[in-house]
Amino acid sequence: MIKPATGMTQALTAGIFLAIAIVAPSGATEIKPGPDAGEAVHHGEALARLNCARCHEVGISGESPNTGAPPFWSLSDRRSVATIARMLIDQASPKHSGMPTFEITEKQAGDIAAWIAWVQPLAHGRRLVTENCASCHAVTLTDESAHPEAPPFRLIAKRLPIEALEEAFAEGIESGHPDMPVFEVDIIQLQDIISYIASIQTTD
Repeated sequence: MIKPATGMTQALTAGIFLAIAIVAPSGATEIKPGPDAGEAVHHGEALARLNCARCHEVGISGESPNTGAPPFWSLSDRRSVATIARMLIDQASPKHSGMPTFEITEKQAGDIAAWIAWVQPLAHGRRLVTENCASCHAVTLTDESAHPEAPPFRLIAKRLPIEALEEAFAEGIESGHPDMPVFEVDIIQLQDIISYIASIQTTD
């Protein structure tokens, strides 16, 4: 349920220049990597959809067909994504019911791991803000905002608690300057944007 705008939310309008239209998702969000994602990500996606999708949700959101098989987008909650290629080669992960044995090359394991890294929430959120917000805002720990009135994302927590952002965005935060673009997001994209913003907060 969306609550009425609070004073804190209203104050954000003057400080965070994001114009976001939230759209309702219909099932899992399907995001395809563009050409800049690299050959490893594209190959890893193809391998995952061919060999893993019977049990796992291999995309950027959604639940797995096999409830014992974790969705790929959630794997960073369980282990460092950097360890997944070696885990696949060693087949060292706890096996869910019906998990097949398989042969895999180092390149195939590395490419699947690249795809898994690509679908993690923080990586997804980082891509979204880079593509849609970086023309005005600083969106990393070190860059500076190109627009003089656009605050760096790493300092948003100084203006509003991060946990209040989803509600604030849902109420429709817009900037007062005329060159502010508007882009549509679904709830998964919004949550991943907020997760990324939360990950880069600093007091500097």
